[in-house]
Amino acid sequence: MAIKTIKGSNFRSFKEFDIELKNFNVIIGANASGKSNFINIIKFLADIANHGLENAISMQGGIEYLRNINIGASESLCLDVIYDQETRIIARTKEQEVIGIKTHETEYGFSLDFNQEGRDFEISRDEAKLKSEFVKLSLSDDDDEVKETEKYGKGQINISRGDGRINVELKLPPKVALEKDDFFPPFLPEEKISPKDLIIETVRWLAPLERAFCDFSIYDFDPKLPKKATPITGKADLE
Repeated sequence: MAIKTIKGSNFRSFKEFDIELKNFNVIIGANASGKSNFINIIKFLADIANHGLENAISMQGGIEYLRNINIGASESLCLDVIYDQETRIIARTKEQEVIGIKTHETEYGFSLDFNQEGRDFEISRDEAKLKSEFVKLSLSDDDDEVKETEKYGKGQINISRGDGRINVELKLPPKVALEKDDFFPPFLPEEKISPKDLIIETVRWLAPLERAFCDFSIYDFDPKLPKKATPITGKADLE
């Protein structure tokens, strides 16, 4: 598994949705029941990862086509994703103790607020919660071999935007003496973030989730095309 849950509100025909994904998923429904708009959620996330938020909105047809027409600008557009594929990183404390961080679940979400004219937006919420397990590691002299020598327990790394900057909050097990600068670049909390960019586009630690969005492939099959005289080929990655 990778993306486990997608939920949100005020997206196209949906007032609210909460969808749990499995390894294999089938969407069944009558015409105009929301099947295509569910696919557009997936496409929107992929477009954010590949082209950035502003371009992704434009590729959906603009703000007026992105949000639910009945709700309009009165409520935020919200999207939340739970990603459960394990990622690992090694960090060193100032005392040169080697710590392994295994992130087993990432919760990422953002909200967009719209002005009264409905022609512009601002990012009102943009946050990631990395649920992780912390272990003590022993490295060989040439760093080729890694062994777990002690389990410290579970903790959480929270990354969010606030006042135009990136905020990092650590919730660590009692024995772990890591500080932000031990594994995040020291300039990160001071770095300004564009008002139209999401942290998933900026913070390297969220790259696995961003790649998960990029891994989506969407194909639109028209059964009438093969009957036409002109040869039709599909996308190269599909072939």
